[in-house]
Amino acid sequence: MPSHHPTVAVLFGGANSEHDVSVRSARDAVDTLRGQGFVVRPVGIDRDGIWHATEVDALPTLAGVSGANAATHRLRGPRPELWRGVDVVFPLLHGRYGEDGTVQGAVELAGLPYVGSGVLASALAMDKRMTWRVATAAGVPMVDTRAVSDLRGLPEAVRGMPLPLFVKPNRAGSSVGAGLVDDLGALAPAVRVALAHDSTALVQPAVRGDEVSIGVYRLPGGRAMATGPSLVRLAGGSAFFDFDGKYGGGETTIEIPGPVEGGILDRLRELALVAFDAIGAEGLARVDFFVTARGEVLLNEINTMPGLTAGSHFPRLCAADGLDYAGLLRMLVERALAVGPR
Repeated sequence: MPSHHPTVAVLFGGANSEHDVSVRSARDAVDTLRGQGFVVRPVGIDRDGIWHATEVDALPTLAGVSGANAATHRLRGPRPELWRGVDVVFPLLHGRYGEDGTVQGAVELAGLPYVGSGVLASALAMDKRMTWRVATAAGVPMVDTRAVSDLRGLPEAVRGMPLPLFVKPNRAGSSVGAGLVDDLGALAPAVRVALAHDSTALVQPAVRGDEVSIGVYRLPGGRAMATGPSLVRLAGGSAFFDFDGKYGGGETTIEIPGPVEGGILDRLRELALVAFDAIGAEGLARVDFFVTARGEVLLNEINTMPGLTAGSHFPRLCAADGLDYAGLLRMLVERALAVGPR
């Protein structure tokens, strides 16, 4: 790290459906980094994609102040003055236009180090269809996945797939636009919902099993570490771990550490590290799996910038392994500085 306290630009918000999740993450991260002596410069991205130098809670009041034409002619993105004096960027963004490699490319053009995965790994993880291709090529078992871009191709895409089916957008997170289909009459409406969030919808056979996650992070020296497991406990009639379960304060809980048998845990950790390396991930990721009643482990998806409030899933996985929230954020910044500009 530099001899002075590094100046960290924390990017938050974003022009996507996960804007509010990012704001929550940033609120905790900014306060915690400042509490450790870092100079923090929050940079908020409003829902129109306009960037603002602003404190976290002031962002809503700035939406639209860049001029009536700013959003309509889509001159969006960072202004050069936002990078002045910055040592490292923390792109605490979730979903498209943030976690998908676009912002990572902008930071690389600015010549600055940044926390987390690079352009290619971010894009691969956001595109679940590409994650499936890369992970399976690396020997990581995944759920059978079919892609559709319009309803005309739906009958052929799902031919031979047993009910129930799980439908989700190809490029989205936090279970936005996802749904469980128990009968074929509900399939087309579910695909329409998914296509409202992305140009491609994915259809998978619903896996009956436990939802288990492993956290992966790189130490400043480069060694990748896998945490212990979490186990999602669905409640309140939820059929899957949906957006309300994750962020709505409902009855669904995440048990950490999850009660996972030793041999399966070893397999989960091994596959999490293989998947992390297969896409070329950097910094951190939460790797989500299904574990069936027969003990089969199937990769669901890789989240290269999971929620990072103090009480979020990934920080809790790290805390259970002895890495508290403040230490996690500090380590991520130190790792970014060790990697340097990309």
